[in-house]
Amino acid sequence: MSDMDETTERPGAGSWGVPEGGFALGGLAAGEADTTLGAEGGEAGSAAPEDLLIVPRGALVVLRKSGGLRFTSRSCVVYRSGRVERGSLAEGPARATHLSAAEMGRLRHLLLRARLASWERERPAAAPDAYSYEIAARYGNSTRRVELADHHIPDAIAPLVRALSKLLP
Repeated sequence: MSDMDETTERPGAGSWGVPEGGFALGGLAAGEADTTLGAEGGEAGSAAPEDLLIVPRGALVVLRKSGGLRFTSRSCVVYRSGRVERGSLAEGPARATHLSAAEMGRLRHLLLRARLASWERERPAAAPDAYSYEIAARYGNSTRRVELADHHIPDAIAPLVRALSKLLP
């Protein structure tokens, strides 16, 4: 059977071979709409996989700061070599700088003190017009992630957030 033969309509099918009543796609039947703001099951606070902060190969830590009155999103990636790439949605491609050995030593110390693995992975409730911070860091062969709200940054993580925020564009 050729492709041309498959395009002919079959009895009981609408145009393009779609049944008259429609069909279910991704769990949503025809006529239904998703009215939740969270992930599947309506769980607000679960980050979508495509929104997950990724630590690139060779990187030590990544920070993304987003929110504010006019909503901005800025990020920086610090590589083990000391290279820092920073960028924002508004400014386009990342700009690169370099940290000294002493600055890298301080950053590594702050990462260890922050103990990212000990904090919950739940997305905090954001206050209107506040900033949220996402940090992802590589510890050996594993990646640790934490999401923080501007109004609720634990004391153990605050020095790390301040240090990384200084690297943002």
